[in-house]
Amino acid sequence: MDEKRIEQIVLKVFEKAKKEHASHTRFALSNHISEHSDLSSKTLERAYDRYINKQKKFGAPHADSVNLFCMYLGYDNYADYQKRNRKGNKERKWITITVSIAFGTLLLYIGIQNWPFANRKGNIPDNQCMAWADSLYVKVDCATQPFSKFGTKVEPLDASRLNNLKKVEVNMASDFFTEDGKPMIWYSKNKDGEIEFFTAPGLHPITGETLKKITPYIIETYVPAHINRKGSFVQEQ
Repeated sequence: MDEKRIEQIVLKVFEKAKKEHASHTRFALSNHISEHSDLSSKTLERAYDRYINKQKKFGAPHADSVNLFCMYLGYDNYADYQKRNRKGNKERKWITITVSIAFGTLLLYIGIQNWPFANRKGNIPDNQCMAWADSLYVKVDCATQPFSKFGTKVEPLDASRLNNLKKVEVNMASDFFTEDGKPMIWYSKNKDGEIEFFTAPGLHPITGETLKKITPYIIETYVPAHINRKGSFVQEQ
């Protein structure tokens, strides 16, 4: 099997899992895929390390595993993946050329300033804004600015923050660092003195303060031992 093609398949597998699962950690994604396929979580973790973390010490997956990867993506097997993508590549190439020509012709005809999908406030499409909604960003109509129905500021859409920044509840069982020690959680203290935890670096969506990397001290001092069935934090005595 072609190594580059296997890498392409593995990347697609984890991209699909990211759309289906809230947590994007290596461990969480591998478990999610394993629950929805006949692949073991260990096989998935090794594939993640080899093709995404670029740790070549892990060997390439066996042919049986590659077939299961393809089945998770909706194909019958690896051969089916090759056949359908070979055909699809040619079709996509012609579609791209056709769309590019049509798009260029349209711009020449109407002029970029009169682009029909732009609003009158600066050529920004109405749905290309976002606002903070309690624990994550959601897309909103730019016309609702300056404030959304959530009472938060309407901002230009930032795909990275929209997809990655979320406020989460954590406990001692949460993943705070990657295997090579990089932080996976950031935090900020709110006006009530409570610690809020987030899944990406950047600015606090409400206060605008820079989020800080999680540290062992913060974990030991502020992170509860576990969460009870009602979702409340419980600190061990």
